[in-house]
Amino acid sequence: MTLAIALAVEVLLIAMLAVSLRRRGRFVSRYPEFRRFYDYGLIAFAILTASKALFLLLDLRDYGSLELSPKQSSLLNSVGNSLLLLGLLMILVGWFRLLNVITERYEVVPVVEFEREENGEPLKPGLYLCNLSNCCTVLARLLRGRAGLIVSRNPPDVVRERLGIEKTPILWLTTIEDKNAVSPTRLEFLLQTLVNFMRKTEDPKVIFLDGVEYLMLENGFASVFKFLTTLKDYASLHNTVIVVPLTEEGMDERNLKLLQREFERLKGQA
Repeated sequence: MTLAIALAVEVLLIAMLAVSLRRRGRFVSRYPEFRRFYDYGLIAFAILTASKALFLLLDLRDYGSLELSPKQSSLLNSVGNSLLLLGLLMILVGWFRLLNVITERYEVVPVVEFEREENGEPLKPGLYLCNLSNCCTVLARLLRGRAGLIVSRNPPDVVRERLGIEKTPILWLTTIEDKNAVSPTRLEFLLQTLVNFMRKTEDPKVIFLDGVEYLMLENGFASVFKFLTTLKDYASLHNTVIVVPLTEEGMDERNLKLLQREFERLKGQA
């Protein structure tokens, strides 16, 4: 009975390893930030499978199905235990990696990079759609006198050069692993990051949220609409102007009308 259980465990480990290897590509494409955690798990499964195979040889010896010398048995036992410890270590490393990815927060410190220019009435807090030909020009004006945070589909270096900024924090909306990158599938994480930024100070702030169409593609319209309405409410509470560039061409007409009814359109003046 013990030998049968040992064989069943070995077969189960091999099956789990095979399925995990087969599903890796799909998992990583959907959750790129968890790639290392997944890979640590794969390595752990492979090591534990090898360890169990060695112990299975010892079980076969005990049942008289395999002849092993004392020296060979001792070696198999030592190697099996070493692999077992290594596999458990890989599980721990993967677990800590998972906790780090889930709990880490970007330190987005509100910084006023440009002094305010008195050029009309200030824009009231809230979320605004921007379909102007050049939203970057409007953003450059909004950054004067306001602490800014930019979420962009473009790499931070490109955004800094385009806007002439140095201190304003930038988050890169991408599936690429990078220090300042946020995966488009981590909508709740992005929401919490933006809310934390708004809560840091009650002084005027501006958030430029680029790539909404990309977020809709990855998460669906309903999830992104809820995400935007939540941001709008927090913006009103914490003296923040949120600018959302939006390309209306090609959007579903019903979805577009919902957005236009819920959010104001940004005028040409800030």
